[in-house]
Amino acid sequence: MLEEAKYKNIFRGITISVVVTVIAYIIISIISVIVLGFIWPGFFLFADLQFSLGTVFGVYYFIKTRQPDQSILKYGVIIGIVGGIISAFFISLYQILLLDSSYFLGYLLGGLISGVFVGFLIGVIICVYFMYKEVKEERPEKHYDDDFFKDLIED
Repeated sequence: MLEEAKYKNIFRGITISVVVTVIAYIIISIISVIVLGFIWPGFFLFADLQFSLGTVFGVYYFIKTRQPDQSILKYGVIIGIVGGIISAFFISLYQILLLDSSYFLGYLLGGLISGVFVGFLIGVIICVYFMYKEVKEERPEKHYDDDFFKDLIED
């Protein structure tokens, strides 16, 4: 029971990542069809903006709710990659609803490549930032005793 509670925030982070990614993809695809007349694939990879948004929200939730013994980098990357894989599957399902079922494997492959790459990259960037921030907060700043220095000057 305790082990399940320990990993609950990781599963919620993955769920948030998937839900935000899929909803962002649906909204952006509807807007792009209305404005451009076709589904906009992404800047560099397939649905890269949507994968980025989902990963940011999922990893951020995990970091804010993590246990002290949970590694930021390890679980942040896991959330990014697993969220990207599951999101790619749901985005591919959405695509075949719009187009044809023969395109499913193509969209799934493109989504998996993009989801794993973007999830890994964004997960690492966010986690390294928060690890740096955490280490910086733990390190005590050096305070100098002004009275000690005043005594040295007076002598």
